Amino acid sequence: MLDIAIIGAAHPHVEYVLSEIAVRTDVRIAAVADHDAARLAELERRTQAPGYADPIALLEAHKVEAVAVFTEFGLRAPIVAELLRRNIFAIVDKPMAVTLPQLALIEDALAGRSLLTLLLEKRFYPVTLALRSVLESGELGDIVSISSTGPHKLVPSRRPAWMFEPSTYGGILADLTVHDIDLALWLTGHTSGTISGWVSPTPAAGTTSFPALGRAILACDNGPQFSIEVDWIQPEASPRHGDYAMRISGTRGRADVLFAENRLLVETATRTRREIDLPPGGSPPGFVFDHLARGEALEIPAKDALRATRIAILAEESAKQGGKPIRWG
Repeated sequence: MLDIAIIGAAHPHVEYVLSEIAVRTDVRIAAVADHDAARLAELERRTQAPGYADPIALLEAHKVEAVAVFTEFGLRAPIVAELLRRNIFAIVDKPMAVTLPQLALIEDALAGRSLLTLLLEKRFYPVTLALRSVLESGELGDIVSISSTGPHKLVPSRRPAWMFEPSTYGGILADLTVHDIDLALWLTGHTSGTISGWVSPTPAAGTTSFPALGRAILACDNGPQFSIEVDWIQPEASPRHGDYAMRISGTRGRADVLFAENRLLVETATRTRREIDLPPGGSPPGFVFDHLARGEALEIPAKDALRATRIAILAEESAKQGGKPIRWG
């Protein structure tokens, strides 16, 4: 039996872990923590586990093998670093850090060990797995560019106050670009280049200073360029939270990933546009628990988690410097 703890429920992504544990018999929640009394009470009710306002008190009182962290973005890094110093595996929602000093804190505590992963669920979608197979087949040829869009529905009245504070939110690029940065590099294998960021001066509707849209340009050395656009302007009347999409253009063909519709469309010089059959997807916490409980491979290793986080933070830094390209890798 794998005993884990949950620290923080500031973001709904905590459901990833709660839902996975509900269908497993080899993992249980030993304790929970949150500095917010209402969130803590709900975690205690959901898990029937003892709760703590202070995460250190939890760690002193319980022996756990892993901790899932879903606190406010800007509060995650010190908690993750403390877990690593105690040799406890850290399962972290993105973003694990929102500044370079925060990321350095985590890296120093990690010290090159395999005690950290990020719940980058886009890797496990059926359309992503199908896309990876298409790319590995060589059907699209050499990849020239990838462009992605990540619209999100904001509805400010339903958002917690911490999201509108720079110290706890971090920024639109540090937050929302992590997934597609990770996907682009995971799918193509490139390891170095530059990143440029831009954040719209126009605030999202219903706010005075919360950024409406951001764009990151990830250029790979001797390779393709990736354009990653993210926003908080998905229309409120839309039936979906976000119409996420990605286009991959190669020398022999093109693929369009419609994440919200769970569809992958491919066309090449010799084959007309067709829809690809999709394999079954997976649960990010499921793969992590399999790694911890059964010794299976870690699907998102620490180096990939750190890399995607660092580049997203650098995109935010670039935007503050007027879009100046910053090297990564």
